[in-house]
Amino acid sequence: MINQSIFNQYFESIVTSYSGQALWGIGLALILWYFFNLYQRKHLKLWSFSWLAFASYIIFALLTLYCAKNEDVGPFWQNIFTFLFQIAGLLQVVWLLQGTYHLINRKTLSLKQEYVQYTLVVLLALLSSLLFLFDQDEGYIYSIIIPFTIKSSIVGIAFVFAGIQIMRIGKRDAAVGKKLLWIAFLLYGFENLNYAFGGIHMILDENYIIDFDNTMGVIDFVLLSFIGIGMIIWLLEEERSALEKTNRELDSFLYSTSHDLRAPVASLLGLINIAKHDIKDESGQQYVKMMEERVKKLDHIFSDILNYSRNIKTEITFKTFRLGEMVEDVITDVKFNQGADSIRLDYDEQIHHILRTDYYQLKVILGNLISNAVKYHDAKKPDQFIAIRFEKIDRDVHISVEDNGIGIAPESQHKVFDMFYRATSEAEGSGLGLFIVQQALEKINARITLVSELGKGSIFRVIIENAGVKLDGD
Repeated sequence: MINQSIFNQYFESIVTSYSGQALWGIGLALILWYFFNLYQRKHLKLWSFSWLAFASYIIFALLTLYCAKNEDVGPFWQNIFTFLFQIAGLLQVVWLLQGTYHLINRKTLSLKQEYVQYTLVVLLALLSSLLFLFDQDEGYIYSIIIPFTIKSSIVGIAFVFAGIQIMRIGKRDAAVGKKLLWIAFLLYGFENLNYAFGGIHMILDENYIIDFDNTMGVIDFVLLSFIGIGMIIWLLEEERSALEKTNRELDSFLYSTSHDLRAPVASLLGLINIAKHDIKDESGQQYVKMMEERVKKLDHIFSDILNYSRNIKTEITFKTFRLGEMVEDVITDVKFNQGADSIRLDYDEQIHHILRTDYYQLKVILGNLISNAVKYHDAKKPDQFIAIRFEKIDRDVHISVEDNGIGIAPESQHKVFDMFYRATSEAEGSGLGLFIVQQALEKINARITLVSELGKGSIFRVIIENAGVKLDGD
């Protein structure tokens, strides 16, 4: 049994540790409840209840110990708080196992099964709290040892069982959160079984006195911290994995759908071209022309979606190349665009116009910027131009694309990089071009700035970090 003076000393030493564990339990309950509201996962709700029950167990346990320490309080309140801490401790186990069951099997218990569990919790707590009373004559703590031993045994077995079940989920799974969780479950379970064995020893041997050590509370707190962190990390890893899977499926769907739809669109354009030669009357020609414009617009949308999907799947490969090489490559692609033949290209290649980055991603960026400059040129201006400038500042490379086209309204400039956004209702594009530019910029660790004035033109400046190449004489 426990000597009263030793018990009093033990109580003073654990108040801070137990209070910290209670606060940690409340904090984890709130965090898991937040994630439950966010993801609507039933096991998160049950685990949140479990941690709240744990915090209540700690608080009622402290009150029970306080009553045992102060003889003037009396055995009545001690037994009341003993009953309450047993209820809270057992509910922690019930909700922990229910949450683990739901996580593994993706289903919940029936109401009848839950009622049976809650009834057993109340009966077990009632019996264990009334089984022994505080013995003032001998100075021993009878009414705490039995409930504490029963509770520690149940918690230990429950956590070991839950740890084994979680460990069996996807044995080859490399998720850090899951591994941390089942290891912490097992360690915390064995720690509680150790407490239970100590309690049994005290019950069987009246001369045995537990050697209380303050480090036990610290170990418990560390294990509880690992459990809480493991739950959160595992949740985030699961959500990330599910999101990546959804993104892959969506990208695959977009690519395959756009690719399959381009074939009939190409056939339709061929048929329209034939119809243009067969239809002689003016109104018929006008209808055919309108059909051709709309089908071409649809084809451009499919093309942009394909480019977006292809760009996501492309691996990054850094190489050193001349900017002039890339400009020539891009101009070859856009020179047949409508209106391109009336626009002057202003680019004076220099020997130091060399950079190191991913060629394909930069081509996507410059290709969309130059294509947009062509698409939104101002045919009313006598000297239409697209100017490309290269500048190396420290280790960064700045590439600007300037035009004197129609420009972008101030209220639209912060939205032009959003998916499917078009600055004007007269725009012919899909609204994906600059969004693809933004995705490509992120891949090569670059950013972009925009300066534009409606009616005067736009300047897009691409800043690529650490893309500068050191030349002889630098």
